[in-house]
Amino acid sequence: MIGDRFPKSEYEDRWARVRAACKEQGYDAVVVFSRGGAVVDSYADILYLVNHYHPFVFSNDFPNWWIGRAHAGLVLTMDDDPALVVDVTDWRRDLVKTSDVRFDFDVPGTVVKVLHERGLGKARIALVGGNAMTASVYRFLLEAAGEISFINDDKLVETLRITKSPLEQQAIRESVAIGNQVMEAMMTTALEPGVTEAQCITAGLSIAMENCIAVYDAACASGPESFHYSYGRLPSWTDRKLEAGDFFHVDTYGALDGYLYDFSRTSVCGGKPTADQQFILDAAVEAVDAGVETMRPGIPAKDVYHAVRNVLAGHDMIGDGLGGDYSNTPALCGSFPAHGHAIGLFWDPPWLLPDEEMLIEPGMAFGIELMAGRPGVGAVKCEQNVIVTETGCDLLTTIPKYFV
Repeated sequence: MIGDRFPKSEYEDRWARVRAACKEQGYDAVVVFSRGGAVVDSYADILYLVNHYHPFVFSNDFPNWWIGRAHAGLVLTMDDDPALVVDVTDWRRDLVKTSDVRFDFDVPGTVVKVLHERGLGKARIALVGGNAMTASVYRFLLEAAGEISFINDDKLVETLRITKSPLEQQAIRESVAIGNQVMEAMMTTALEPGVTEAQCITAGLSIAMENCIAVYDAACASGPESFHYSYGRLPSWTDRKLEAGDFFHVDTYGALDGYLYDFSRTSVCGGKPTADQQFILDAAVEAVDAGVETMRPGIPAKDVYHAVRNVLAGHDMIGDGLGGDYSNTPALCGSFPAHGHAIGLFWDPPWLLPDEEMLIEPGMAFGIELMAGRPGVGAVKCEQNVIVTETGCDLLTTIPKYFV
């Protein structure tokens, strides 16, 4: 659900900061593309700038009828209100924060028309949204461009999104509060032998849906497959019945008004972990706790990464796969060598990587995470969400760190 959470002044401040960034980089204007149609990984920049999410599903381009289905384009010049280009007539007039909205089935072509209309037919334009555009839409945009010079600069808006305003921070707090309920329902359901992965996930996602969360996923694995990050794939869960003694871990993420919660927990079915299982659970929690304790303004993001990794190393449980041998490493460690990332309207920088020098600042929000395990015992997932304050960070994920 997208609401009317922020006043227009919040958006006008965002426009001003984009314009200042354009001026600094020598751009005459910026064109932004985002994509909707029920996806939750490509909407961030246009939602951030004008509070629009595109409702119609993606379809392959069909010239003479439509180009850019599920895409929206935004032209932000140095003076005029942004021009939003959509290919649906039922865009939400009560939500969109600009008065200039253009409807046309050719989204990239209409973006170029707006640039010409505003005297920018030979201008130097920042192009934001390469991660959201299909290659086909990008090709049609360049074919229509003529003498317009598009310079790819996806970070121009992303960089401005990294530090959240007080109203954005409140949105994240509310989102994670619902996420706490979602995860706790999944984990407590998993304590009962005989329930399926699907039943555990349903117990949580039903709460998410009742609270108008845009569900992204609930990546899970259990028992003999717990070294997988997600065993089911499409969907991420299976109909496997949990047995007493099984690890069951979930990494679930969803968005309230576009703002994510994203964290992980592990349950031991039957509630009686072995000594080896308890060791892994405690080591994982200790490592993530070290990351939370380290998180504070003024330090480089890499310090948080190393705080997590050092604890794992102390327990002989390196969990990031950087050594190159993935044969006995939990799957996420090979696929994702970070120990977390910023969160907001998407997964944002800074990433918690061993060489990330970007400084932590108040107003950033993070997921600090790991996956750790041992062959023959199984693997667990642990992740916490925090918001950075002036002196440290606030822990938002307040449910138990594991369930037994």
